[in-house]
Amino acid sequence: MQKHCSIQFFWIGKLLCVTLNKIPLPMRLLIIMLCISVGCISAANTYAQNTILELNVENQTVESVLNKIEAQTEFMFFYNSKQVDVHRRVSITANKQNVFKILDELFKNTDVAYSVLDKSIILSNKQLLKTENQKKITGKVVDVNGEPIIGATVAVRGATVGTVSDIDGNFVLYVEAGKEVWLDVSYIGYKKQEIKTDGNKPLAITLIENMAMLDEVVVVGYGVQKKVNLTGSVATVSFGKEMNSRPLTNVSSALSGMVPGLNVRQSSGTPGADGASLTLRGASLNGGSPYVLIDGMPGDLNQISPNDIENISVLKDAASAAIYGNKAANGVILITTKSGVSNSGKISFEYNGNVGFSKPTNLFDVISDTPDHMTVINNILKNSGQSARYTTEIEEWREGSKTDPLRYPNTNWWDALIKDNVIQTHQFSARGNNGKISFYTSVNYQDNNGLIPNSSYQSTTFRNNIEYKVNDWLKLGNIMTSMYGKNDPADLGAAFTWFMATTPGMVPQSPDGRYGGAQTVGESGANNLLQIVEWNRGSKEKRRFTTKFFAELTPAKGWKINANYYRDFYSYYESYVVDQQPRWNFQTNTMTFTGVDTSQGYRRQNTEGKADNYNMNVFSSYTKKLKEHEFSLMLGYEQGVDVGKGFSNLRQGLYSPEVPNATASGDLLSGANHNEDAYQSVFSRLNYNLADRYLFELNWRVDGSSRFAEGHRWGHFPSVSLAWRVSEEKFWRSMRKYVENFKLRASYGALGNNNVGLYATKEIYNSANTAFGDKVQAGIVPGGFVNNELTWEKTRVLDIGVDINFLKNFSLSVDFYNKETLNILTSRPISYNNGTSSGPVINGPKVRNRGVEFELNYTGQIAQGLGLQVSLNGALNQNKVTEYQGKDKLIQGGGTPYGYIVEGQPIGKFYIMKVDHIVQSKDEIDAMSADGYRFGLGGIPGPGDFLFSDTYGDKRINENDRVLIGNPQPKFTFGANVGLNYKNIDFNVLFSGVLGWDRYINNQFTSLSAHTVGYLYPKEFLNMYTDEKPSKDYPKVYTNNSKNQVSVGSTWHLHKADYMRIKTIQIGYTLPANISRKIFMDKLRVYANLENFFTITSYPGLDPEIAGDIDYPLLKTASIGINISF
Repeated sequence: MQKHCSIQFFWIGKLLCVTLNKIPLPMRLLIIMLCISVGCISAANTYAQNTILELNVENQTVESVLNKIEAQTEFMFFYNSKQVDVHRRVSITANKQNVFKILDELFKNTDVAYSVLDKSIILSNKQLLKTENQKKITGKVVDVNGEPIIGATVAVRGATVGTVSDIDGNFVLYVEAGKEVWLDVSYIGYKKQEIKTDGNKPLAITLIENMAMLDEVVVVGYGVQKKVNLTGSVATVSFGKEMNSRPLTNVSSALSGMVPGLNVRQSSGTPGADGASLTLRGASLNGGSPYVLIDGMPGDLNQISPNDIENISVLKDAASAAIYGNKAANGVILITTKSGVSNSGKISFEYNGNVGFSKPTNLFDVISDTPDHMTVINNILKNSGQSARYTTEIEEWREGSKTDPLRYPNTNWWDALIKDNVIQTHQFSARGNNGKISFYTSVNYQDNNGLIPNSSYQSTTFRNNIEYKVNDWLKLGNIMTSMYGKNDPADLGAAFTWFMATTPGMVPQSPDGRYGGAQTVGESGANNLLQIVEWNRGSKEKRRFTTKFFAELTPAKGWKINANYYRDFYSYYESYVVDQQPRWNFQTNTMTFTGVDTSQGYRRQNTEGKADNYNMNVFSSYTKKLKEHEFSLMLGYEQGVDVGKGFSNLRQGLYSPEVPNATASGDLLSGANHNEDAYQSVFSRLNYNLADRYLFELNWRVDGSSRFAEGHRWGHFPSVSLAWRVSEEKFWRSMRKYVENFKLRASYGALGNNNVGLYATKEIYNSANTAFGDKVQAGIVPGGFVNNELTWEKTRVLDIGVDINFLKNFSLSVDFYNKETLNILTSRPISYNNGTSSGPVINGPKVRNRGVEFELNYTGQIAQGLGLQVSLNGALNQNKVTEYQGKDKLIQGGGTPYGYIVEGQPIGKFYIMKVDHIVQSKDEIDAMSADGYRFGLGGIPGPGDFLFSDTYGDKRINENDRVLIGNPQPKFTFGANVGLNYKNIDFNVLFSGVLGWDRYINNQFTSLSAHTVGYLYPKEFLNMYTDEKPSKDYPKVYTNNSKNQVSVGSTWHLHKADYMRIKTIQIGYTLPANISRKIFMDKLRVYANLENFFTITSYPGLDPEIAGDIDYPLLKTASIGINISF
């Protein structure tokens, strides 16, 4: 045993040595200790010899004896009942004997042979041994993932010859030589394969899961249902090996392209922050993402590691989501985490680790050549009628930069900010189930050192899921997670806000560590972006602890009572000092910025926030079946309270950045907050199933929220749904060989939303100061208008769908939906004459999203041993504001630059000038003026200026000619997932994208771009119109004056944002089981992955998914990894 344990440990150490070096010491020790335990457990190969049994059987069948052995041990028997007579009656007495002696006695004087492989015992027939007139047929049986199937039956059609596959999926049988035969290969839960062979080469046979046989279940609200019996629209995402092998740092990335109708937009690549926005079936004025529940309790996608997830269900229509009522208006995402598997009593261990190297998906080009930068400034000044700033300096800089880059820098600020980024994730887990206790335990570690300096993130997450079956009528359990994360405190907000306010004529940092200042004339105000991201020194930390206690009682057959109590503790703490060091001009060796003013001192910021949320629910369900009628009723109650509080202080005037706390001398500014939110709910569900053909479901939920005033706190959210399994009708029998399942379904119901400020119906007062005599007197003023009539926003959803399984390997789901949101909670702007421009929150607008979704799947074997899985999905959505403030009202809003909310248009429709063309000659404008045209927006255009369209044909070109144009909301989203498996090799590629989407780039040639003091110009400025070099594509740019038409909102800034992204390309190799067992492992898989590596788009900005024009870049990552199971 010691020898085996040592060999095990050696191999594990060799495989993990590269990645272990960077893991923190505590987790490193934990992994090593668990690996040693695994080695010792794996060394117990003498289980069969050491397991002692006692049997006293009198005149019972062989099958009964085998069942008794399985009940007393961890052994499992595999055999073909046509070859092994298990109905033969025997009598046997065994007193403390091992399994070998018992089997010898059991099959004495028979043709049955047995082989023991670990804890699997395979029975076969001795008469099937090869003779001179027989040919040997060999092969291997695997599933679509390439995993061996143990105990699959392989039978020769029309004969009694057959066998079963062994622990590696291999089989051997003998048939009459010189003939081709048909083999029937089958296994419980899989579709039977029919293979024709002459036995000349080994067979590679892939069995495909038969979902109808498996009775696949789907997680729904407060329970599970058979997929074939669903009456609502539910999408599922299974986290198999392909998903667990991706270098995912958040769950939202895993959902991108996987669910029809779910648009996942990764708006930022900031380490440790899941900046994704999730929109399901179109946008609404009140925003909002789907409601997330983890193991049935409220949560968010930030609090769980992707490696801990078993599967995800997305509830999209009212029938499936109404049971969650008040928070389900934007859909529901149900996450189920892993648990103990099988009841063999064996504890299985798994390590999954990967290391990735990341770069930005895309960066727009900026001018990094300082002489070009100077030339652009000269051109802008010349366009504005001013003298050139740079003359001899341009050539001097061009020559000087060749030999002295410190004095004559040509800085590419992307290169200065973007550094090598390494992302590594490691997970170690254990799971087991002995029939009484089931558990899953994992430790996850993530280290992302960040693309940008001072922005790294590290986190460690511990999870423990445990369930205890007390007896036949009571189960108890607990789910617990603990997370710790730490960020470096880079001032990313300031860096991206002022990203363009710099110059290439600046050294980011000299070799001796000093920060550079602008060395170009007239740009002393330019920012050093590297200094900005590095001037905060300290850390940002977050901790989260969640626990759920649950109990399930079964007082009688069909009756269950479930009780759950959940607690979520979250804390956030950041502490950093702002250390602004001097900036230097290395040409003159003088400071352009002296750093922190010693008379003002340094600043230290401390911020702390805490949240304590609890939720409890209890529900009871009863199911009764009377012949072809099956009824199910569920009633429940839920309540919860969310409490948040925070405190911050800013100490100014510190004499040193090394002062560790804010209690030292200096001016202190502080603030605090405290808020509470409470809710109560009663919910119910009724299901009726007639002969597995006609399905009916009714949901009703009543919700109360503390956010509304008394008399308006309660909302009612019912839904009804029907389904007809046409394929179960008698008239369909002749069609079943082509279409195995055909189901029509329809649903209609209401969902709620209370997404409004916690105290929107309360009188709020703000502090204020006023002059009273010769003194300043503190006081309070009203914080705004209050609407005590405020109530629930509601969404009514109609869904009509069809689910089809056809030609054995295909499945198709199609849904049409009409989603109308009314009584939308929104703030209406009012006149400043009322003392504030912030009006009360009202129930008013209406928005409609209407569309079609589809998902098409194929799983099959396209050649011998080559399995193929394909999944395609898409969603077409039309967004429209159906009621706001009248058809003729244009109200700015919708979350897009120059976006407006207009009845009859999608949210955020662009209201801008339409550019006809760029003027090429003065004669053109003179002719138009002579024809009676008059021009606003900067006056009469000249060569190089925009000529805007005369929308109304009145020869008056001004702001009244603005048009509603563009698609601010994507019209079509899609995804595709393709997987291939050949023997031990697997390949997977995932696509996602959007079509029919326009974005307005607000920082492209706008008013900011006319600055001539410290501005980082986009490379397009080199192509702008000048008198010496006219252009039909790029306009003339001026300094800040009314002539600068590029600052006007126009179609020139509006761009197609359609894209198709290859989210994942992955290839993996699994070591054959007979080899992995020799190094004491159940499974060893290595893989390589490319994430976000290829994007097809014409969008000229940073990335079409990024929320703003400039933000933390999204990542494309190349990674390698290993997965080991023991």
